[in-house]
Amino acid sequence: MAKSLPAHREPAISQNQLHSWKLVEDFRQRLVQATESYPLHASWEDPRRLLQLADYLSLLLMGLLNPSIKTMRGLCAASQWQRVQEEICSRPVSLGSFSEAQAMVDPALLGLVFQQLVEQQPVAQSFGDVRLAKYRQVLKAVDSTLWYVLPRMSWALWRSGQKAVRLHVKFLILEQHVSQAELSHANLCERKQWKKSAQKGDFYVGDRNFGEDYQLLRWMQQKGCGFVVRLRQVSQWVPEQALPLSQTDRAAGVSWDGWVRLGKNGDGPRVRLVRVAGAKEELLLVSDRQPEELSAELVGLIYRYRWQVELFFRWLKCIFGCRHWLLHSPEGAAVQIYTALIAAQLLVLYGGQKPNKRQMELIQMYLLGWATLQELCAGLKLSGPAGQKKLN
Repeated sequence: MAKSLPAHREPAISQNQLHSWKLVEDFRQRLVQATESYPLHASWEDPRRLLQLADYLSLLLMGLLNPSIKTMRGLCAASQWQRVQEEICSRPVSLGSFSEAQAMVDPALLGLVFQQLVEQQPVAQSFGDVRLAKYRQVLKAVDSTLWYVLPRMSWALWRSGQKAVRLHVKFLILEQHVSQAELSHANLCERKQWKKSAQKGDFYVGDRNFGEDYQLLRWMQQKGCGFVVRLRQVSQWVPEQALPLSQTDRAAGVSWDGWVRLGKNGDGPRVRLVRVAGAKEELLLVSDRQPEELSAELVGLIYRYRWQVELFFRWLKCIFGCRHWLLHSPEGAAVQIYTALIAAQLLVLYGGQKPNKRQMELIQMYLLGWATLQELCAGLKLSGPAGQKKLN
């Protein structure tokens, strides 16, 4: 009788698959600064506790960056090694302690570290039409992305038995980075989150889902928020005033520009409607901006820039590689996502731009010990002592 095959097990990780990188040291320093003004869970102050907050989060950060580590168990096994204890965490971490710690970290603390990093991000010099320069710090794409989680994470039940969470972001389009992020259950409506986080003076760009609630658009006008939002093809409105189109507008595919009242009976908010030719169908865009401030052509251009947030989501999931769930509780999922965002922001801060696929592979090869620091600096375009000082 043939013997059954043994159950599949992940191969053991060896010390030579890990490599020092002072990015973790930078993270620890920022974390210490944040905790000086942020109250921590009382357990972290207990003198009997051996695992400290910075150790726990630094170990998690290493796990997110290093391709050799794919599970919480593997991360704890790595903490037994001397080099990891010297460079990442101060002592070995048991599986029970690591699992328990996720319930004692407030994700808002990591949100504070994330916001501090956002304020230090280099300004993108090459993206966006110069005519939109005055909107550089306020033009934000609002959107969210679903993150499918493990079957055992039953608290994240979404629909049809699927388990997922939703990451809501505000993406500064012209500066090319996230300005705000929040994790929620997958069933939280994007429009509800938009209303919750809206700030006076911001200028938002949203897809068709954000244009379904006419009263929300009225609320945004009253709050003092600008917007360019796409409507669905079935939307209805009552025309009030057509505006003249320039040759530039027509060359950009604009077929109509004017003021309308949304709703079948015109009982919705008064907005400006711009109809622009799209790749598959006509785009129906509504905005609160006056034509003297934004031409119809620029309204269409701003909406096309919304695609940058989709590229960010793709980078975060596919290029950066945030696919393995090391933490499984609601608090842990939020902690892991914030830690990933912090790691992404640190990489942008160090390199001046989001690493592409080849550069992320080079970072991983460095962490595995197969690439030298000089090769990493060259690949990330960080030449000279200043660049190397950032990384090592």
